Amino acid sequence: MNARHFLLGLAFAVAGGVLITGCTFPSAEPVVSRSQTNTMHALELGTVIATKNVVIEGERSGLGGWGGAAVGAAAASPSDGRYGTEERLASAAGGVAGAIAGQAIEEAATREEAQELTIQLDSGRTVMVTQETPDGLFQQGDRVQVAYGPGSVLVRMALN
Repeated sequence: MNARHFLLGLAFAVAGGVLITGCTFPSAEPVVSRSQTNTMHALELGTVIATKNVVIEGERSGLGGWGGAAVGAAAASPSDGRYGTEERLASAAGGVAGAIAGQAIEEAATREEAQELTIQLDSGRTVMVTQETPDGLFQQGDRVQVAYGPGSVLVRMALN
């Protein structure tokens, strides 16, 4: 197998891995995290008094770094298969550069749009919650339910 076939196969393997780990199957119903099941949450009603759009930083699982290192090292390797000191150094440098680029790509690709919500609860307390907003954005004046329990909080539109 020549170097081009190897590089092409490696690129497809890395791309396939990124696609598989980055994709989720759609659902007609809302998806909740496994940690929210079988736990009791207190529920309070309130009104959104301020919103701020933010971005939740992406994940750094290492997959991007490892994939980038493999692709970078392979891309910097000599096509004739001869490895001297310069070729080994070039391959190592390609691996390091690929790892850095791969980590940055993974982090950027897994960022989530979110909102920082300031909520005046009906009890008189004011709370701030930051959460992903895949179903749309909350606006000032929206009536919301704030469910909170062991280590979690969820804000959703109040039922009328």
